[in-house]
Amino acid sequence: MGNQIQDKMFDSVTVLAETNERVMTELFELGAATVRESFKGWLAMQAAAVDACRAIPAPSLPQGDVVEELRRDPLAWYRKGLQAAADGVQRATGLAETNARIVARNAEAFQASTERATKEIEGAATVCVNRMREIYAR
Repeated sequence: MGNQIQDKMFDSVTVLAETNERVMTELFELGAATVRESFKGWLAMQAAAVDACRAIPAPSLPQGDVVEELRRDPLAWYRKGLQAAADGVQRATGLAETNARIVARNAEAFQASTERATKEIEGAATVCVNRMREIYAR
């Protein structure tokens, strides 16, 4: 009788240790996938920001006689300034849209990783419960 209880206890501890190992492995893999996807997203956002900065035209210096140009068309600099501001807003909006797509893609990848890990952990728990039932049904 005493050996039978010890055997069941040993088997139970073994099952729990194996289950713990599977669960911890899945949680570690989920953490690693999260870091990997976050880093990819960060790199993609940085690349998008660099591309947006490269698309900004270099400011041009006034050519020729500035006073004469202002006399001919006094609103030219104003129009150029408004156009530059509008272009900047358009670039910023494009960058925000790109970043939103990157974040959405990362969220989808994270969700897929989480669902996979959840299924694996549920499977480990099911195996654990079934094995405990077998052990204590003897």
